[in-house]
Amino acid sequence: MAGQIQIGGLASGLDTAAIIQALVGAESIPIQQLEARKSEQQTKINLLSTFEGLIDTLRDKANDFKETIGFVANSVSIADEGVASFTSTGGTALGSYSLNVLELAAADRFVTTGVDSDIVPIDESISANFSYGGEEYEVTLTGDDATLANLATEIEEATGGEVQTNVINVGTSNSPNYKLVVEGSSTGADNAIQNFELSTPNDSLAIEEQLSIASNALIELNGLTIERDSNEFTDVIDGLSFTVETVTTEPVDFSVSVDEEGTIDQLKEFTSAYNAVIGFINSQNEYSEEGGAGGALFGDSILRSVQSTISGSFSAPGVVDSTSSFGSLGLLGIDLGIDGLLTVNDTEVKEKLLEDPDAFADFFVDNDGFDNNGADNGTSGFYTDTTIDTGVFSQLVSRLDQLLDDQEDSSGDTLQGLIDSRQESLKTGIETFDDRILRLESRLESFEQALVLQFAALEQLVGNLNSQAGALAAFNA
Repeated sequence: MAGQIQIGGLASGLDTAAIIQALVGAESIPIQQLEARKSEQQTKINLLSTFEGLIDTLRDKANDFKETIGFVANSVSIADEGVASFTSTGGTALGSYSLNVLELAAADRFVTTGVDSDIVPIDESISANFSYGGEEYEVTLTGDDATLANLATEIEEATGGEVQTNVINVGTSNSPNYKLVVEGSSTGADNAIQNFELSTPNDSLAIEEQLSIASNALIELNGLTIERDSNEFTDVIDGLSFTVETVTTEPVDFSVSVDEEGTIDQLKEFTSAYNAVIGFINSQNEYSEEGGAGGALFGDSILRSVQSTISGSFSAPGVVDSTSSFGSLGLLGIDLGIDGLLTVNDTEVKEKLLEDPDAFADFFVDNDGFDNNGADNGTSGFYTDTTIDTGVFSQLVSRLDQLLDDQEDSSGDTLQGLIDSRQESLKTGIETFDDRILRLESRLESFEQALVLQFAALEQLVGNLNSQAGALAAFNA
């Protein structure tokens, strides 16, 4: 390269290296400008990735809470712990209840007579016959395979695990007594092991007794008798499921109430995600005379589009109701500041929750589900809920999906979402800058080489002239 040629300027007295460096530096200014613009583009790409992550968090929270089952938290208190365990799923389960557990659900369980070893053949053969779940099964083992352990394995494999087995030593190490326990995998009267028979040529193994009989769980709830094939009752009380754990001798009272703190915590999770997005937008759009623009995305249309989409979700048709005291954020105890950030007023939210939990939830959640009437992907109708009830969270998810997700146009081509499209454009710009920088660097290298050769020729010329001048001076002396 030209930079490897050393020019001392001995003949001319000029600092030719410094001159060349200055000229090359001046010529490289366009490259520096392109590098700066490339860095700005990369900064924007990074900021958009951060922004997209914040939006995705907000969208995920809204998606988690868009149904009552995920948003409104209930709490259950019971007079006697250990009778039942409860899982609140939101909804309209509020109230007081009386529960009496008459019977627990059970599965069929049989035990065989004992043998000395579970791995030594019991007899010349073993046969097990039974039916379960409407299917008939026959398991036969002969010769060395006719062991208790193999019988247990074959029964489970034949039924695909629907009938479960265990080999248990009820004796001691010195005097073992192995027994086979056979049990249905499901409780309930309809899940009995029927016509269970064991046979060996010498009656070496038989069914000793039935330890439990397949039966349903039986409860009384507020005086009504209810029966299920398991101990789980998931469809008795709207918004509440419970599992009975022990039989009671008298009714036990329990109550379901709104868990104000739980609901407020979930509301704060959402507002925190919301404020993170709006706070990012605000920080990018700040401007001062001293510091200039707050961020590389200052004034970017993407920021305006996202902010407009989010704010529009809170005022969409089907959400805001001017005739209802539950028809807007402010009425529900959630303040919108001039900076666009949301603040949850715990006291006011609790009051509205206690006043009417269903009306409170209805502003946020979509009770009747999303239905776009079969609109095609790529059309605005694909993201439009045509049902009466919408809810803020559902609106927000739908609008952000439409803005940010890839879509198909009428010809089947994929159209990138807003942020992805912008990032691709910025990446293309960076590639263009890289190409221009490479071309300019090549020209700069040629320019530097030309300067080196020109100054080398100058030094040689001046050196020759100096030699001639010295010769003339010596001749005239």
